[in-house]
Amino acid sequence: MDKKKIIEIIRNAGIIGAGGAGFPTYMKLNANVDTIIINGAECEPLLYKDKEVMRLYPEEMVSGLNIAMELTGAKTGIIALKAKNKEAIPKLQEISKKYKGIRVEIIPDVYPSGDEVVLVYEVTKRIVPPAGIPLQVGCVVSNSETFINIHRAVKNNEAVIYKYLTITGEVKKPITIKVPVGVRIKDILSFAGGVTVSDPVFIDGGPMMGSVVFDENTPVSKTSAGYIVLSKQHPLIIRKTLPQQSTQRIGKSACDQCSYCTEFCPRYLVGHDVRPHAVMRSLGLTGGQYTVNSKYSLLCVECKLCTLFSCPELLYPGETCGISKRELAKQGIRYKLPEGAELKAHPMREFRKVPTKRLIERLKLSDYDVSAHFEEIKFQPNEIFILLAQQIGAACQPLVKIGDAVKQGQMIGKTPDDKLGAAIHSSINGKVVNITDKFIHIKK
Repeated sequence: MDKKKIIEIIRNAGIIGAGGAGFPTYMKLNANVDTIIINGAECEPLLYKDKEVMRLYPEEMVSGLNIAMELTGAKTGIIALKAKNKEAIPKLQEISKKYKGIRVEIIPDVYPSGDEVVLVYEVTKRIVPPAGIPLQVGCVVSNSETFINIHRAVKNNEAVIYKYLTITGEVKKPITIKVPVGVRIKDILSFAGGVTVSDPVFIDGGPMMGSVVFDENTPVSKTSAGYIVLSKQHPLIIRKTLPQQSTQRIGKSACDQCSYCTEFCPRYLVGHDVRPHAVMRSLGLTGGQYTVNSKYSLLCVECKLCTLFSCPELLYPGETCGISKRELAKQGIRYKLPEGAELKAHPMREFRKVPTKRLIERLKLSDYDVSAHFEEIKFQPNEIFILLAQQIGAACQPLVKIGDAVKQGQMIGKTPDDKLGAAIHSSINGKVVNITDKFIHIKK
């Protein structure tokens, strides 16, 4: 098959980034680069999904990497994972020898090693331009599960209808499982033995950047990496759900400009001009001075290391940066690299990396830092809710109507050809019982 045909297969299979924001994969691979990187860092504490899929499906993952290299013309393929992934490393090293230009790169167990800008620097020493993307330095970065999906789509004509995810926290048996996309959280908790608190809430995607979900009817999407079950009274939940008004008021009154938030910022350490302490200073300013200081938020990716680890006063510099950069975006203000500026990593970068273990302790999650090994389960839900918007770009337009019978793997929605997006598919055999502006509801 030629490149155009393979790109079409990847788009129609609904492949997007299997973690993070869910950027459509066909767009990433419709480019010419010299390096493809598998992001197997899994830097969010407590999650095991990437670790497990790399252990279970190394051949498929490396095959997907090779397909991506052929599509983009890349001569180098890098599999980046942590040394603690002991079971996967030997297998991947052995398989990599069968392919030209592919190697395994061991990265430190720090947060956020999975941030693509940080990862690109870690394995290539290239600095992605501020407000830029890895493509600008000849790289494409995607999640480990994404490459497995590429292999299955191109080699086996399989659409993305299943999701690998971890269920951990306040459950009887932490576990990593494979479930149909669109199943609700409440339908899969039993596989972890059920919850162990009376007031459970769920962190979708990890304790640092994940969002707090209160509704157990929320469906699993193609970007879900796992659910951490905690009590509403857990300190992390209280911190993550504090109203915006309160976070800003506290910051305005208590920040003493120690600058720890900036000194430990992973993007600042890799050479980007993001300064959370200066943004915190803007809380007490108005007019032009407010804007000048707020501009240091424009390159923040809201990894929340500053909020949940660096700040000795437990303030909210990460949230403040998020608020500031969105406010500036409304005004049409974007970051522009000063002419003649030289990009270089901070000389103290190697000594300011935050070990994941220390982060887990700070978050008061040590009790839940246990293995969540994969278990094969036979599970076909009676109903699913397939979200129309699961990725960056346009939402899918339904290709079915209420009353239609659909088969497992059938395409039920797609973005217009001239829009960024990816297709969605039914993960069960059933009938369409409802279509809203948010989801397609299918029952057996």
